[in-house]
Amino acid sequence: MMEKGFEMDEKINLEEIERKAWRESMQDGLEIIMIGVVLLGTSATLFSSFPSIFFTTIFPLIMALPIIEAVRRRYTYPRTGYVKVQTDDAKMTAMGIFLYGVVVVAVIAVALYIIFGSGLWPPYVFYQAAPAFVGAMPLGAMIYTRSKSGDPRYHVYGLIALASGIAFSIHKFAPVKSGLTLYLLFVGGVFLLSGLVQFVTFLREHPLPVGAGLDEGE
Repeated sequence: MMEKGFEMDEKINLEEIERKAWRESMQDGLEIIMIGVVLLGTSATLFSSFPSIFFTTIFPLIMALPIIEAVRRRYTYPRTGYVKVQTDDAKMTAMGIFLYGVVVVAVIAVALYIIFGSGLWPPYVFYQAAPAFVGAMPLGAMIYTRSKSGDPRYHVYGLIALASGIAFSIHKFAPVKSGLTLYLLFVGGVFLLSGLVQFVTFLREHPLPVGAGLDEGE
């Protein structure tokens, strides 16, 4: 009986150690900043109607991890040391994202069916529902990050994204396509400003040790 209790305590301790590592690895807010940049870039593309989505959305997504790592080597690691977290299997993560997306689509489809009934829905319906769909996607990511890090702020980020997405979908914008553009502008600004505040706060609370250089990464 004592051996079983010891194993449970050991498991709990290991989980808490993993959560602490996640919190420490993300305390600078750089992931939140990058999400804000991508959302604002997508909003700018939709607003300008210029086919530059590769440079405003896809390219930042591709370069997100290298950019974050470079900034951390410059500013974060010299202050806190190098923190490596255990990541989930890439295939399982991709499958989880896919299944979550399917659930979101199904929920929104049911909601549209209840509101507009069966038959062919006019195109404006999909534009109007777009902010709610886009807002539900960060919610899943934030719930996952909250479960890994134990930091409740990620629930707040997710709820802001979802609640504002629903609000922008309910409001009747003219033209209707502008609803998604304005939503991305709003939530992207919230994420970017929140991440910048978190980053500045991190720098203030973790002054550079005397004699440490900014180029020390590990």
